[in-house]
Amino acid sequence: MRLLLSLILLLPLSYDSLAAPTALRPQRKSRSFRVERVRRSDYVAHGPSALSKAHRKFGIAPTSFTGVDLSDFEPYEVAKSAVLTTKDSDDDQTGEVAAKSVQNNVEFISTVTIGGQNVPMDFDTGSADMWVLNSNMDPSYIQGHTVYHPDKSSTYKAVENSNFEISYGDSSWVKGTVCTDTVSIGGATITDQFIGLPSAVSQAFVSDTNSNGLVGLAFSSMNTFQPGPQKTFFDNIAPDLEEPVFTSLLRSGGIGEYEFGAIDQSKYTGTLVNVSVDPSNGYWQFDTKLFAVGSGPLQSVADTPTAIADTGTSLMLVSDQILNAYYGQVENARYSPSSGGYIYPCSADLPSLTVALGDKYQATIPGSMIKFAEVGTNTTTGGTVCYGGLQSSSGSSMMVFGDVFLKALFVVFDQRGPSLAFASPK
Repeated sequence: MRLLLSLILLLPLSYDSLAAPTALRPQRKSRSFRVERVRRSDYVAHGPSALSKAHRKFGIAPTSFTGVDLSDFEPYEVAKSAVLTTKDSDDDQTGEVAAKSVQNNVEFISTVTIGGQNVPMDFDTGSADMWVLNSNMDPSYIQGHTVYHPDKSSTYKAVENSNFEISYGDSSWVKGTVCTDTVSIGGATITDQFIGLPSAVSQAFVSDTNSNGLVGLAFSSMNTFQPGPQKTFFDNIAPDLEEPVFTSLLRSGGIGEYEFGAIDQSKYTGTLVNVSVDPSNGYWQFDTKLFAVGSGPLQSVADTPTAIADTGTSLMLVSDQILNAYYGQVENARYSPSSGGYIYPCSADLPSLTVALGDKYQATIPGSMIKFAEVGTNTTTGGTVCYGGLQSSSGSSMMVFGDVFLKALFVVFDQRGPSLAFASPK
């Protein structure tokens, strides 16, 4: 079925907050632009790697679950990376940029032009720094990467007495100095955009040769640059857009896109539902106090009844209460210490998961979209073993709703309010 998401409207909806006034609107320099995401067919997702990346990003300690691996479970090895290729579109003034996912839905890469140089980078609503691997780094850090060359940019400017450093819970890190340069995404350009230039990164970023940096799209208040914080690319471009919004349509197994400055009604069905965002921690954070598994009853979330919408995380990380309730309904599912998460026979039927969106609405994610990837084989039965797209956020003060959740939705990130809006994608 094309309808991947069921939105249950518990009260009548008014969506005036996304309706721009028709009078006294300031003149905008740009209308809108799009950045495409195209799924690569030559990569296989690896669930343990995706979970480790998410835990590293948010400093989440490994789950305290106990479990025993199946004696006949043989995990796959991590797939080796292939060469990433990108292409630029010569579309009209709105601009489009091709993007390719790597390891299926693990990462989605888009071309960003910095100082006239095209560099594949991640778009990440869970962070607020733009940083890029660069030619000033020791060659051991950048082998196999596409890097930015400051010395080849006529618009590069060093920022004196600057630095940035991001540390994560598993001791991974990025650190360096800050510069400014002209950045263009989808044909929209910002001059003097602040960019982090790492002098060194931990091995986790060295080994991820498919991505060469991040474009942070969270709130600028969490930017780590010194002197700072500095504005994100979105905050800088927002005054020049028709509307201060961007939307995500992150299709599973096909072309998806971000669009900045406009809400394309042809991309969703039904009515957009509006949910208030709490930006105090810098994230696109909202309340989600209820859940249900399959056709079961709604239950209150006892711990961490908030979540963030994060395009930079592949999985959907939820409280242990939700996790246990969900996999308790999946035949032969179990926590695997060797994989660091829940696994189950790929032949098993997965139930849907319903989660609250604020206080008035609910979204139902089909079970077919919660399957993440094959992770191994059962040597006794010969069947394949799968890794769940639903894993634990234990140890965090919030749940992280990544691409497993977002790919089922058309989502509006709106600076006004601020707010999020959700609808079923076409």
